[in-house]
Parts: sequence; C-alpha cells; structure tokens
Amino acid sequence: MQSSLEVVEDESAVAADPYDAYETTFKQKTVATRDIKVGSGYTVGETEGQLLKIKYTAKLMDSKFTADMKAFNVDGMVFKTGEQRCLPGLEDGIQGMKVGGVRKVRVPPNRGYGDKWYRGIVPPDSHLEFEAELVDIAQNPLEELNLKMEQFGYERAIGAGLCLAYLAASPFLGNGGFAN
Repeated sequence: MQSSLEVVEDESAVAADPYDAYETTFKQKTVATRDIKVGSGYTVGETEGQLLKIKYTAKLMDSKFTADMKAFNVDGMVFKTGEQRCLPGLEDGIQGMKVGGVRKVRVPPNRGYGDKWYRGIVPPDSHLEFEAELVDIAQNPLEELNLKMEQFGYERAIGAGLCLAYLAASPFLGNGGFAN
C-alpha cells in the first residue's frame, strides 16, 4: 500500500516579513526596511565612518496629526556614519545599501524623535517612513572633499575664501597699501 503525504505549512512557523509586520504601536522597537531598487558598487557599512550622500522623503505613519513633511524631503544630505548626524533609525535602515539603491525605512519612535515634538512638525511617539536613495559614498579624501564642497556650495566656498583673503590682506591695504 502506498500512502500519500501532504505537506502543510504551519503559518505560525513562517516568519513574517518585518516590513509588512511593522506595527505602529509602542511595542514596535525595531527598524524595518524594504528595497525598492538595489544599487551597485560600494555598500554602506563596509568600513567605519563612511561619508555618504543620501536623499530622502519622510512621512508620518498612522498619525492623527497632519503635518507638512515637505520640510523633511531632503535632496542631498551628507554625513559620516557613526557620528550621530543622522536619525539613528534612518542610519540603521540604510546599512547594507549600495550606491544608487532606493529603500523604504520604517522607524519607530525609540529610533526616531522619541517622546517629544520635533520642530513643531513631528508629534511625540511618531512612527516615520522614509524613502531613501543612496546617492554616493566617498572612497578617498578627495571624494570626501568633493562631497563636502557640494553640500556647502561651491559659490559659498568661493565667497568665504575671498572674504578670508580680503581680511588677511586688509592690514596691508590700509594706510597706503603694501608700499608703506
């Protein structure tokens, strides 16, 4: 006699996708991510203290408050990993991304802005959803300088340099200039 076996999956044993299972409750303590587009090349987290350029949009998740989150739509943010210059949950969420990649990152309050209002826009205990794109990772000091100059603005840098040059030369220019 031959018996046939039927395979039945125990739904409780199947691990749910953390992104889909994300709950906007006080119990949610971990960041959840979903890749929209996988990039190529260098990866966030390959080395300590990488200088990154990202752009992102942000929105509140399941909030009774409506906010103009356009203030949190950033076209280019440059920061070094591990220096706490980026929201901890967002930095956690972009780990492992490759240049050119796009990822959705869901951030609970404990990895976001916490239990206080932020800039009068983000209410306390808010769950946030970011769509982040990794634009670039600097791989050497020259690339780091270029990213920093791009962030600061080349025109501003030239203006600041001219002001400093004038200030340095002004003692010589007063009272008849260099000839005296």
